Amino acid sequence: MFGQLKDMYNLRKQAQEMQKIMAQERVTGYSNDKTFSIVLNGNQELLEVNISPEINLSQPEIEKNIKEAYADAQQQLRSLMATKLQGMM
Repeated sequence: MFGQLKDMYNLRKQAQEMQKIMAQERVTGYSNDKTFSIVLNGNQELLEVNISPEINLSQPEIEKNIKEAYADAQQQLRSLMATKLQGMM
């Protein structure tokens, strides 16, 4: 019983430590045409949205570019998390 509680405590402590580490990380995702970028921290919080000043796009194209940039940032974040988790084990 105490062994299980200790294991749960250790897992929770590791999760909290990982969350602190990841909060300090930053990834930047770009749209395919590089006119939009999105910065996320390691806890998937949106920190920045940057739009190239010389764009001349329609509403649907803007939405598509934002989605591309966000998807790119999420993919980078998944890779970063996998690397960090491997380092902890």
